[in-house]
Amino acid sequence: MEEADVRTFEILRLLDPPEGFKLWHGGPTVNGCLRGVDARQAAWRPGNNRSSIWMLALHIAYWKYAVRRRILGLPQGSFPRKPSNFPAVPEFRTEDSWKKDRQLLKSEDRKLVEAVRQLTPDDLETTLPSGNRTADQLFGIALHDAYHVAQIQLIKRLYSDRE
Repeated sequence: MEEADVRTFEILRLLDPPEGFKLWHGGPTVNGCLRGVDARQAAWRPGNNRSSIWMLALHIAYWKYAVRRRILGLPQGSFPRKPSNFPAVPEFRTEDSWKKDRQLLKSEDRKLVEAVRQLTPDDLETTLPSGNRTADQLFGIALHDAYHVAQIQLIKRLYSDRE
């Protein structure tokens, strides 16, 4: 296997681990950490100016979208939620609106994984307008996921300990 092929394999293992594969950090995937989280827990904020699980889920979805567009060289698009980077949580935080936002995250996750599957070894070496290589962007988004999954796991614990 060529070096670039190994990188694609590793990126996919981090973004879309196979069944039974334990991520290096020992925690769940982005979508896995949201299982069992209801709208009330997702909207809860552990303090003033602190992010909620819901806010982080939308933020993660946005960056999966942004990285996919970058690596595919797609023109500036329009993410379905505003503002970009940290999209606003819906005013009415219902189970239905939480389900839709989790589905948005799953959809952006799937689209990014499918984009990675289409890349050639040469594509990984492509320098993007940001100055980073495609491979750097992809390892970066995997680290971004791990960072925010840890935050979500902590918020879940704080939520359960709040009383």
